[in-house]
Amino acid sequence: MKSRRTPPLDLDNIMPLLIGVWRRFHKLSGPADLLQTGEFRAVVHAVRQLQQRLEMGKGLMSQENDMEQDVLGAYLLYYWVLHYQQGLLLMSELPVTPRRVLDVASGPGAFAFAALRHGAGEVLAIDPRPMALKLAAEICGRYGFPLIARPHPLLRLPYPIEGTFDLIVISYCLEALFPDAQKGWNEKQKEWIERLARSLSPQGNMLFVESSLPQANGRLLALRDGLVKEGFPIQAPCVWKGECPALRTQHLCYTQRELEKPYLIKEIQRAAQIHLNSLKMSYLIVRHPEAGWPLLPERALYRVITPPIETHTGKRLHLCGTDGKRDLGSPLKKGTIESRPLDHLKRGELISIEGALVKQEHFDIVLGTRLNIEAPLNKPLPFP
Repeated sequence: MKSRRTPPLDLDNIMPLLIGVWRRFHKLSGPADLLQTGEFRAVVHAVRQLQQRLEMGKGLMSQENDMEQDVLGAYLLYYWVLHYQQGLLLMSELPVTPRRVLDVASGPGAFAFAALRHGAGEVLAIDPRPMALKLAAEICGRYGFPLIARPHPLLRLPYPIEGTFDLIVISYCLEALFPDAQKGWNEKQKEWIERLARSLSPQGNMLFVESSLPQANGRLLALRDGLVKEGFPIQAPCVWKGECPALRTQHLCYTQRELEKPYLIKEIQRAAQIHLNSLKMSYLIVRHPEAGWPLLPERALYRVITPPIETHTGKRLHLCGTDGKRDLGSPLKKGTIESRPLDHLKRGELISIEGALVKQEHFDIVLGTRLNIEAPLNKPLPFP
């Protein structure tokens, strides 16, 4: 397996490729790098439909055999770009580059494409929708990547595959596969995931990605607790091994990354009135049960889980670490050497703290306090 590196997004080349695939899909002629007025309006209308599905907690893409052509095409020109960026950044947190990847509920292949961009040697996409898989194969093929696509019902295990995988991606599909209004959904989901995990290589990982909205976020946090109880170690983002503090207090806990917005994405957001300036998602990277929890140093480590929040005691950050949930602030005047990191720490970074003033669950940066970034954004844990 190869060492870690985040590939460049390369959206200057990918966006025209997506528009070309979209045109062939709709059997339309026109410019390769932009949409005409009527086409743009149709895409915006379909993106609004997808956005409504997301806000209602139904997930972006139905798990039916195929979707309406307009909606699938709109996913290709908007949400595909967001999901590709999510996949590229989150896969950078894996300890090593996966050689063999299984993308479950692949759809048009945004996460499969991200794995190939990372250098995966073989990527297999499983989905019940032949039309979506055809798009995935065309996108990968036109970029110069091989993709193995298998139309297959997602709940019918085992899949028509052989061997084990270094990474199994399960993205934006759990609510559609296991609606929480359905009796016994939690046990069925648990059994399905445990059966999938049998296809992991000994050092393999499962990557779960869902929306940052409350319902999807709470569901993934509950999944995290269930997997930990069953002996699945967490690679990222959690360094806390107990029950999720956010779930216990009914708070959200999701991550945030920079979003690169090509011109078409900006225009779709403007027309659809989507106010999204960063990538927000709930995610888990779960290790093979036999791999054990990542080895960490003796010192306490903390994941930054919120942006700076204004409180009556000043600006504070919420942390979740090896010894539980904490918050971090400073009574020092803004601009002092010690207080500067408070303005620059990013949600998702892993830090350690030396010499802080400790008041129960509160850390205050004082003279002599030192903050160390142990794992920057989009980087794996640096420890063995």
